[in-house]
Amino acid sequence: MIKIKNKKAFSMITAIFVIVIMASVSALIMNITGKTVKATTQQYQKEQAALLARSYTELAILYAIHYDRTAGNNCLETITDHFGEAGNSGYDIRINISYLGNNTLLANCRNNIEANGVVNLLNTNATWADNAIANGNINSTVSLIVDTYITYKDFDDPSNRNISFHRRTLQKM
Repeated sequence: MIKIKNKKAFSMITAIFVIVIMASVSALIMNITGKTVKATTQQYQKEQAALLARSYTELAILYAIHYDRTAGNNCLETITDHFGEAGNSGYDIRINISYLGNNTLLANCRNNIEANGVVNLLNTNATWADNAIANGNINSTVSLIVDTYITYKDFDDPSNRNISFHRRTLQKM
């Protein structure tokens, strides 16, 4: 026959054991939830940077097309902006524009790359580029090389490092 005193002790040990198991499962769930939130935040920030790069690239092309190169005797070469809240939570945007084409069409541009430099710049097939230059296809047009850099800080990074997203676009004018 089991004494009542022993039953109370067994119930206490069982209760402590169940509490320890529940605490372990809760800690595991909290850990997985934290990692999921961190991954979702990083994915959101990267997607936001990609969308901003696309939008600002189109904006830079629009600005470059409508920029009066003869009035200021220069070309539009850089655009900088900040998207979001001021401080560490926003996105810094830097756009570099290089012009590709005939020097007579782009005489005032510092970032002008003559058509003969196309092969080295774009790392394309030399035969195609040589034929295009010889036929005058590249020399008769102006193209833009738009490099868009989006820089932001990761919300969950303890060392507060910058993350950069880069998009390069070649646009014929």
